[in-house]
Amino acid sequence: MIEEKEIGPRIGAHKSIAKSIDLAIDRGVHSTCECLQIFTRPPRRWNTVELKPNAVQEFIKKSNAANYYDTAIHMPYLPNLASPDDTLFEKSVKVLIEEIEKMPILHVPYVITHLGSPKDLDEVFAAKRVAEALNRGLNHIKKSSMILLENSTAKRKKWGNEIEHIEAILSLVEEEHFIGVCFDTAHAFSSGYDISTSEGLNEVIDNLEGLVGKNKLQMFHINDSKGPLGSGIDHHEHIGKGYIGIECFRELMQNPRFKKFPMILETPKSDQIGDINNLELLRKFRSRS
Repeated sequence: MIEEKEIGPRIGAHKSIAKSIDLAIDRGVHSTCECLQIFTRPPRRWNTVELKPNAVQEFIKKSNAANYYDTAIHMPYLPNLASPDDTLFEKSVKVLIEEIEKMPILHVPYVITHLGSPKDLDEVFAAKRVAEALNRGLNHIKKSSMILLENSTAKRKKWGNEIEHIEAILSLVEEEHFIGVCFDTAHAFSSGYDISTSEGLNEVIDNLEGLVGKNKLQMFHINDSKGPLGSGIDHHEHIGKGYIGIECFRELMQNPRFKKFPMILETPKSDQIGDINNLELLRKFRSRS
């Protein structure tokens, strides 16, 4: 749990729900997470996973004990809310609705979704398609819940990688107060937003808030990038080990403007540097603010 004397944001990571959804909380606590993100199903499966009542009760109990009050559900990878294929689009909307309906069950406030791909169609079609999906999903949302749109990386088809794309979607959403933004540092950098310096980061966030509104930014995914600036390469790296470097993450930890945002690591899990190491480094930055 974050100490009140610290002015920096809450920091955490994405954790597995393997064997039982409540075990994600245990894994978060073990890794010293202060906030959490989860999938509610295997990320490359269409079928939902039954939430067993006992596991749900344990999830809520453990979440409260850990002070995980702003946990996010991340949409799985297969849905494409911008798809021009009607069958795939309908399947994707169904998954979005299923994830939205899990929020009140699990007492979590956020569902995060990527913006998908319109394939060979243009940005106008993509914005309308995603907005249609969101409008249908919002018929199932409860008060105090939000869908967060995550900026994407687009190497070939240029969609979802620009702040203006999110702005276009929001302009078409009927109840846009239920829609927010999750800003991914690695995606932004590989899309050409130079956030490697404190000045660059603040300029990009100023631009984001100017286009979509200051109240829309709700969460950060804090990942370094294995790809250089503007490369379109969507490969995350450990904090300070990639092309973004240290200064961006130090600024996120120390600038009071970022204090209120939960920040989630999606850094690699399969090598010697783990979540604990990344969180320890971020806490060092935070403690020197």
